[in-house]
Amino acid sequence: MHTLTIDNRKIDVPAGTKVIEAAERLGIMIPRFCFHPALGSVGACRVCAVAFKEGPIKGIQMSCMIDAQAGMVVSTTDAEAVDFRRHVIEFLMLNHPHDCPVCDEGGHCLLQDLTVAGGHGLRRYRGLKRTHNNQDLGPLVQHEMNRCIQCYRCSRYYQEFTGYRDLGVTGIGSRVYFGRSAPGVLESPFAGNLIDICPTGVYTDKPSRYVGRRWDFQRQPSVCIHCSLGCNLVASARYRQVVRHEARVNLEVNGYFICDRGRYAYPYASAADRPRQALTSATPGEMAAILAGARATIERTVERYGPESVAVAASSRSSLETLAAVKQACSRHGWTGPAVAPTTRQALNLTTAVGCLKPALAVSMGGISPAAGGLVIGADPINAAPLLALALRPGKRKDRRATVIYPRRGKRPLPFAQWAVHPSAMGAVVQAMIQQIGGRITASATGAMPPGQMAAFPVAALAKRLNSSPRPVVVCGTDIVASSEITLAADLARALSRTHIKVGLFYTLVGANAFAAALTPDPIVSVAQILDQIEDGRIRLLVAVEPDLWNDFPDRSRLNAALKRLDHLVVLDYVASPLIDAAGHFL
Repeated sequence: MHTLTIDNRKIDVPAGTKVIEAAERLGIMIPRFCFHPALGSVGACRVCAVAFKEGPIKGIQMSCMIDAQAGMVVSTTDAEAVDFRRHVIEFLMLNHPHDCPVCDEGGHCLLQDLTVAGGHGLRRYRGLKRTHNNQDLGPLVQHEMNRCIQCYRCSRYYQEFTGYRDLGVTGIGSRVYFGRSAPGVLESPFAGNLIDICPTGVYTDKPSRYVGRRWDFQRQPSVCIHCSLGCNLVASARYRQVVRHEARVNLEVNGYFICDRGRYAYPYASAADRPRQALTSATPGEMAAILAGARATIERTVERYGPESVAVAASSRSSLETLAAVKQACSRHGWTGPAVAPTTRQALNLTTAVGCLKPALAVSMGGISPAAGGLVIGADPINAAPLLALALRPGKRKDRRATVIYPRRGKRPLPFAQWAVHPSAMGAVVQAMIQQIGGRITASATGAMPPGQMAAFPVAALAKRLNSSPRPVVVCGTDIVASSEITLAADLARALSRTHIKVGLFYTLVGANAFAAALTPDPIVSVAQILDQIEDGRIRLLVAVEPDLWNDFPDRSRLNAALKRLDHLVVLDYVASPLIDAAGHFL
């Protein structure tokens, strides 16, 4: 720990902490444009200048570039430092268009705030302004290059953090240009974060453009529902309509960013075909009356065929309250279910994964170090859990890059080693790795790989790479793998923990609230098992609570035939689906 003084206030900070971060811990916000906690320091904007009065460094220096050291005495209010920052801001504003009244960044523009805070308010420059042509970057991100102050945040984030190369920097001096070599849609599935990370209005949210200013919106903290990671975001609404999503900082989950799926997938909330009233056989009615009718239908079915003739199918996107309610209803009335997974295998996979997550091994997204080696088994991070791909990005040491074992090769945001392995052979590969490390195997792989094919994969080299990593992480999917592979992933993590202080085990689940869904059914029931009982005539009425049956269940013809055999179907949901058309009661 180092003790230094900032504006006559002492603070102890760990080694490697920048002075700008130390000041922030004291509640002293030093102006900054290029500095960002997720990107680190680059010293491009020069507005974080402070005066170093005593200690190993003296004079006016950039606080984002200096590590805090013992004995430092720093002043952020020194007259020379304040004057320096004021002039830097004036230089940055020389070519900036004074379009604040119509700029769609107004209300969350860092340049506006710091221009005022830095003491610059008089425009003395009367010459011609440098101008740039804007580019069409697709339907999601608006480009306004003339507002750029050359902080380099966008290119650093896009290339160094996410690993995509189609957007970068060209030019020199005042002609520096941030954009693509040619207009076109941005390739990165994380491109929307350019909107949040840009301190001016070079990149703005195109779908919400001209809808309103920040102060016009009702803003509420929320959680993304489009994968199992639970990334934190802020939802903005105007006139009772969701118009924008932004990243909300949570260092244990998504850090400072979200993926484009979470940022732009909100229009379903205001979709024209979204059901908005209760129905009886497609006929609108009062909620109370239709609810009473559904209750009476369930009671008649139970009276005639017994409580087991009523089944409940829930969903991994249901809330905790909904899952608890359906479980309580099934337990209290003796109904079948609830089913929270489409197939028996997926139901087993969910419960197996949750059972393997012990406190000593389980790791959050924030606990996955970029410098650590990672192994991904049976999951495609960029599609199943996009922010996980960024968490697994390699650090400066290329020998610690993550390895993905998956049937298909695909485009990854940063260099990943990819092994194309059939799902039936994944367990054999993991078993071989455990044996290389010298761990104990508690599950047997469901399939085997021919010896000649196994020789094509450098299992020993991968095991050595994981062993040499300071904090190895094992990631396993739950969709295409068998439950034995899920257990083997935990065995591999336990084998690594014999020689490492900290080892991470992380499962990608299917559904936004799949973890809670895995804890709900007792005993385990799947949609496939419910269909078996419908076909046998044992289940006569199905209560469907937010299930995505047509998207999740693989055999649609069987699903359609089984639903037609039901005496009655009660559906509770908030999005349109084919179930609504077949429902006797829709709530």
